Amino acid sequence: MANTLLNLRKDPYTIEYLATQNDYKYQKVIEDYKLSDVIKWKDTIVREGSEYFTKSKYKYKRIIAIGDIHGDYEKLKNVLRHAKLIDKNNKWIATDTALVQVGDLTDRGAGFKKIMELLKKLRDEAKKKKSAVFMLLGNHELFDMQAGYFVLQKSDFDAFGGYLERERALSMDDMYGQLLRKEMNVTMLIDDNLFVHAGLRYKYAKKGIDELNKRAHDILTNVPSFDELLDDYYNKDKTHPLYSDYVFDMIDGPLWTDFFSSAPSDEVCEELEKVLKVTKAKRMIVGHTIQDYGRIRTNCHKKLIFIDIALSNCIGDYFGYLEILNDKKQIWTRYE
Repeated sequence: MANTLLNLRKDPYTIEYLATQNDYKYQKVIEDYKLSDVIKWKDTIVREGSEYFTKSKYKYKRIIAIGDIHGDYEKLKNVLRHAKLIDKNNKWIATDTALVQVGDLTDRGAGFKKIMELLKKLRDEAKKKKSAVFMLLGNHELFDMQAGYFVLQKSDFDAFGGYLERERALSMDDMYGQLLRKEMNVTMLIDDNLFVHAGLRYKYAKKGIDELNKRAHDILTNVPSFDELLDDYYNKDKTHPLYSDYVFDMIDGPLWTDFFSSAPSDEVCEELEKVLKVTKAKRMIVGHTIQDYGRIRTNCHKKLIFIDIALSNCIGDYFGYLEILNDKKQIWTRYE
């Protein structure tokens, strides 16, 4: 993969051509008729009862979990307003509430820059309301930092001033890059809930959440420029941990694995129980794998919750999120 991506990075004309084609491609998707125009779901309770909420005290009364956004800035704002996290002026208004976005803010849609700016602002505002905003890394954030430009629009590049300027913005020289590389985690345990983009296999979970996040941050904050990677790695037939380390593994890694969505259910649930035990969580909440017809789904007696419902207007244009009410001992799926 490193050779494929770095080889493309050497060719600015191909980068520009692909990005321009993606502008046309995704605009057509946005304009096309969508099933989300006719398929509407009702709010549904997922879990209820003290047996599923065992702690005597939780850090947050409420947790809102949002799946993959993929550059749809307007959809993100609408979801945040529907969840009563922000007002009409995009100011944070919720108290004792955590917002968790499980990765893939970027790619496809062109609103990544605005999304990052909004979430960074809200993170600061939320602290004043005894609240918090958490953003996890997804495989597409990683893809951006690996020079994976195949699904980016030219209008996304243009928002930063061009693809080279976008690279600089996502490096450690800029606030966007510092947020991605230093502060966005691979996985997190928030109250009873284990959050991760694609899924946490037991072989990773037993290493410890803190170790996984530290390893990812150490690698991402010490990556040379792409020009240096080309000179020191690609041209010398070497690789870099950014492309090869286990925490970023494309088969079973926490940003990429499809085990929890594609393996036989009995195997998935057996693995999940081991993961929950070692992380001391009650459930695992993931994105990454798009759920059919914009509906949040569960497995393993509702201990595994899939919340990627193709929110972006470049994919499915559905609407929904997960709401965990610790004070009422309830978990809900919320729809428009």
